[in-house]
Amino acid sequence: MCNLEFQIHLITYLESLLSQGIVDCSTPPQGMSSSVFFVKTETGNEYAVKYGNDAGKDVPALKLIKDKNLKIPVPNLIASFEFDSVQVVILEKISFPLLEKVPVERLSEYIPSMVNCLRSLHELKSPKSGLVVQQGFSKSWKDIIKSIFDGTQFDWQEVSERKGVDGSLILKSVENILLKIENINLPDNNFSLLHTDFNQRNLFVDLNSNKITGVIDWEDAMYGDPIFDFARVRMFIWHFGLSENVVQDYYDLMDYTSDEKAREDFYWLVRVIQYLAWYSEDLTEFSISRIKLHQEFLRDY
Repeated sequence: MCNLEFQIHLITYLESLLSQGIVDCSTPPQGMSSSVFFVKTETGNEYAVKYGNDAGKDVPALKLIKDKNLKIPVPNLIASFEFDSVQVVILEKISFPLLEKVPVERLSEYIPSMVNCLRSLHELKSPKSGLVVQQGFSKSWKDIIKSIFDGTQFDWQEVSERKGVDGSLILKSVENILLKIENINLPDNNFSLLHTDFNQRNLFVDLNSNKITGVIDWEDAMYGDPIFDFARVRMFIWHFGLSENVVQDYYDLMDYTSDEKAREDFYWLVRVIQYLAWYSEDLTEFSISRIKLHQEFLRDY
C-alpha cells in the first residue's frame, strides 16, 4: 500500500512526533504486506517507517528479542501506533547495505553468519508452537504446517487459476504434500523462536566482516522446528544458483542427523509450493522467474 498521499499525511504527523523537522525521504524496495519509507531529520537521525495492515506484527518479536537479550541484530523500536486506521512502526534505520546488494559470487561468504544468527535466535525455547503475535498457542506444529495447504492460509484453487502458473501442477503438488504431512513425524515439543524468512531483502550485512548486521521483517516470527528456518537458507542458496561446493559446505556446517535431513527435505518441499502462492500474486519480472524455477523443480520432483 505504497500510497504517496498517505505518506505525505503521515510525514506531517511524524514531524510533530519526533519533534524534529524532516529534511529527506526515500523509498527502499517494498515488501509484500507492508510499505516502508526512510526519513532523515534536521539533526541527522534516520528512521525506517513501516506501515500497513500487518506492520504492527513486527513489534512483539522485536520486543521479545530485546527483553531476552538475544544476540540478534534487530533495529531499535522507536514507536508503534495506528494512524488513520493504519498500523505504523518507526524503527531506527540500519546503516548497512542489504544482502541483495552483494554480488552473487560473494553470497556464500555470508552463509556462516546467517546460520550463526539463526542458532542464536533458536536458543529461545517454548513448549508449544505458534505465531509470536498470537495470544496463546493451540495448534500442534504439524497442524500449523498443514494449515498452509488445507485452505486455512491459502485458497489453492484460486491460486491455481492465476495467470502465469501451471494450475494442475500446483493442485497436484498440494494434494501430494498433504499426504506427506499425514505420514511424517514432526516435533511436538521443545520449539524454538523462528524468523521464518531469512532472505536477501530481510538481512543487512557488513561488507568487510561478512557478518549479518541487521534482521528485519518479523511479522511471521513463530515458535516451531528450527529446521524450518534452515530450509529457508537452503532455498536462498538454490534461488541464486550457488555452486554444489557451496551446498556441500552448507551441509558440512549444519551436520544434520538423518532425521534432521529428512525434515529439511520435507520443509524444503513445503516452501517450494508455499512460495508459489506469494510469487503469483504480482507477476513482476522477478516473480515470474521464481515461479518458473519452482514449477520446474516440482515437475522434476
